[in-house]
Amino acid sequence: MVLKSDDVNYLVYRYLRESGFLHASYIFQFESQLHKNEQEQPNVEPGSLIRVLQKGLQYMDVETHLNEDGTARLCTAPFSLVGKHVCSVHTETRKLGDKTPRGTEPSTHGGHTLVHDAKEKRVARPVENEDESEHMDVDVPDAERDANRGDSGKRRRGRMVEAAQMLHGHTAPVFLCAWCPGQPSVLATGAGDGTARIWDMAHPTDSTVLRHDATDATTRVDITSIAWNEQGTFLATASFNGQLRVWTTLGEQRQVLRQRRVPIIALRWNRKGTLLATAYLDGSIALWDTSNGQQRHEFRAHSGCVLDVDWLDNTTFASSGSDKVIRVWRDFDPQPIKTFSGHKSDINCVKWHPGGKYLASASDDGSVKVWSMTESLVCDFVGHAQQVFLVKWLPRSDKAILASASFDGTVRVWDVHANSCTGVFDAHTKPVDCLAFSSDGRHLATGSFDRKVCVWSIKDGSLLKSFTADDVVHDVQWAPKGRIAVALA
Repeated sequence: MVLKSDDVNYLVYRYLRESGFLHASYIFQFESQLHKNEQEQPNVEPGSLIRVLQKGLQYMDVETHLNEDGTARLCTAPFSLVGKHVCSVHTETRKLGDKTPRGTEPSTHGGHTLVHDAKEKRVARPVENEDESEHMDVDVPDAERDANRGDSGKRRRGRMVEAAQMLHGHTAPVFLCAWCPGQPSVLATGAGDGTARIWDMAHPTDSTVLRHDATDATTRVDITSIAWNEQGTFLATASFNGQLRVWTTLGEQRQVLRQRRVPIIALRWNRKGTLLATAYLDGSIALWDTSNGQQRHEFRAHSGCVLDVDWLDNTTFASSGSDKVIRVWRDFDPQPIKTFSGHKSDINCVKWHPGGKYLASASDDGSVKVWSMTESLVCDFVGHAQQVFLVKWLPRSDKAILASASFDGTVRVWDVHANSCTGVFDAHTKPVDCLAFSSDGRHLATGSFDRKVCVWSIKDGSLLKSFTADDVVHDVQWAPKGRIAVALA
């Protein structure tokens, strides 16, 4: 048996990615030098690290409670990864390998350390009973399943969603998806297999593969960001090893911008689609002129990792970082024209209001703040119990309403003009890491680690529809004509 540090690091990296700690995973991958490993990593199953820990814990459990004569001590004390184990031993013993079910023992010894893999699976199916025509079966976690059973023991059902179509092709978890603004049937995706793909939903079985091969031709690289320009003519893609490329809607490579070999965390187009801003792990921001493929300027933006960037117009953009500050920049000006401070932890997201009057930010300190170039801090929204991962504005310039997604499993809707929370959406049982408004602003789609996609009414906060996917949901994007794209691990 060979235990390699690279293998352990890779499982830790995958655990961070699967758990939604994307920024932490980028930093860990960079510092552990996984991206320089010449041996291609296998496609390990989601949750592999947890399964290894569970098996190791079970072995330690057995080893600790095994008597010299082969009998096992019956212990009701918790056995966990952390903390010293102190037995609460019963006088009764049993032979190792005894077929007596654990459920007949005085307690479920060790059961609290297990995550049951044998979960009941149900999928959408044609219904013959007319009374069931408005419903579909949903797969829910054990705790929620137990809570949803009534006296009859039957499970309550979620509302039916329209037909779901799976797009197969990626060989690793898909973290990103984006609809093309100019062609509503065209979808781009980005994954951990070193490729982005362009899909035409008129022919969903085929896709154009956009490769981002590592320099040594053996190591795969994660696609960390994708973005269409507002005109829908070009797609920009970025990878963990610093590759930045521009493609046409047909998947033809238009430009390969100079590789800096520093992980790119985010990228955004300006309104005209002439400039690209890229945020880097080393705290810098690069501005690229896509007309000639040259770097226009480099900003030493933050003392820590740059976590997000967003354009106000064609020349002005904002950035946020792990240094707890927001800075506003202008093309060709090496110094920020405005700095906002007040968050107490990493700022994961910044988004300009559609009308340009406000800038919203989401932070690991659990708050959502709204800023103005003239008034500085406008609103300080507090209500989430854990980190706020994402914030987005309602797509209407005459309103000032935004939604925030948090690791506490809830989505909150905030009204800037009323300076209050107008709704709390709490159907998810695990962290919510993505959300998207419909183009008309009437509905909100949310995705979570609990594998659920929920569609909500903004008007009254009701849950309209829900769908349970086969794996963790990493991204949701709403197409102009009502389709919702979902990126799955």
